[in-house]
Amino acid sequence: MRKLKWWVGGVIGVLLVGGVSRWACSKESGLMVEVDTVRRRLLLPFITETAVIRPVVEVPISPDVSGEVIRIYVKEGDSVRAGQLLFTIRPDNYRTALVQMQAALEEAKAQYASAQAVLSQQRVAFWQDSLAYERARRLYEGKAIPEAEWDAARLRYQIAQAQLRSAESSLQAAFYRIRSTEANLTRAQIDFQRTSVYASMDGVVTRLLVRVGQRVVGVGQMAGTESVRIADLSRFLVEVQVSESDVVRLHVGDSVSIEVQAYPDLKLTGRIQEIGYSSGKVSTSEAASALTGERVSTYLVRVALDTAGYNPVKYPLRPEMSAVVRMVYARKDRALTVPLQAIVMRKDREVIYEVVDGMARERLVKTGLSDDQYIEIEEGIREGALIVKGPYELLQEQLRDSMRVRIQRSSGVMSL
Repeated sequence: MRKLKWWVGGVIGVLLVGGVSRWACSKESGLMVEVDTVRRRLLLPFITETAVIRPVVEVPISPDVSGEVIRIYVKEGDSVRAGQLLFTIRPDNYRTALVQMQAALEEAKAQYASAQAVLSQQRVAFWQDSLAYERARRLYEGKAIPEAEWDAARLRYQIAQAQLRSAESSLQAAFYRIRSTEANLTRAQIDFQRTSVYASMDGVVTRLLVRVGQRVVGVGQMAGTESVRIADLSRFLVEVQVSESDVVRLHVGDSVSIEVQAYPDLKLTGRIQEIGYSSGKVSTSEAASALTGERVSTYLVRVALDTAGYNPVKYPLRPEMSAVVRMVYARKDRALTVPLQAIVMRKDREVIYEVVDGMARERLVKTGLSDDQYIEIEEGIREGALIVKGPYELLQEQLRDSMRVRIQRSSGVMSL
């Protein structure tokens, strides 16, 4: 039993001695690190977002009148020409209304003719009463008739005058009734014609949203039922929602690279054509939501595609295809840069570790623009300095100022 205890104790001692020796050796030789050199590069900082591809011209078509769709003449994917018949709405009610308006117009014309005849009669009656009035006036002035007879003649004249004005007004009303009925007839004719819905432009039917038997609402009532969408598939643009913190960096004319999700080997280019000034969408930022619950507004940015060299037969674009865009918002030649992973946060300060005589020396730096690999150093480090860029965990968690390091080379390890 005593021998067993001595044996176990000896093994533990050997392990402890070996561990301490390895720790001392490691401490003496330093941490193995990856390095890079501070050098000048072309820096193209960019913003990456997901986007949607849309035709430059895409027209939604809604019927002008309401009713039941009885026939459809196209399907999705069909090429159509302007003026081509798309679908038909049941015309029965509109045909009946048209016949009614035609009959109403004939009635209005008859009433106008009747008013003309009445006016002619009233003109004759007024002429007769005018003559009797003048005769009675002269006789009364010559004291040949009594005053009562003169009053009666004068009253008949005034009545005839009022009846004439009434007949003239009735004729005018009959005329305007004809004009109103003609306008209603024209509207009825147009409504009847609008039961046939036609394409408003050349293009491709990208959406067919109605079926035979479905009732649709015309644009005269609320917004109307969108029934067909036609697009010009020869020209496309890209629409992307950009957060408020990034949109202020963008400018009209900035270059953009586009990767279409459906075609991984297709690389397109373009330029920013339009930047929205009103927030069209409000999204919850994951970071902001987790910390403060704040909402982040986004703004619509439109990118015009450069289709030079693009093969539409091999890579047919379709509306609503998704893409990833990289919008370059600045360019800086000969920027002093280091790899992004070389920057470390120490007590809310950005620092970098320079390798000097085998030691990692902490340098406080001020950073500027960055792309997906490098970041600009505005001050705090000199060009040509050897700096630590990895490994990431060692750089973030273990490395501190004045620690001894060993540089890892592709051919092995070099001690300093």
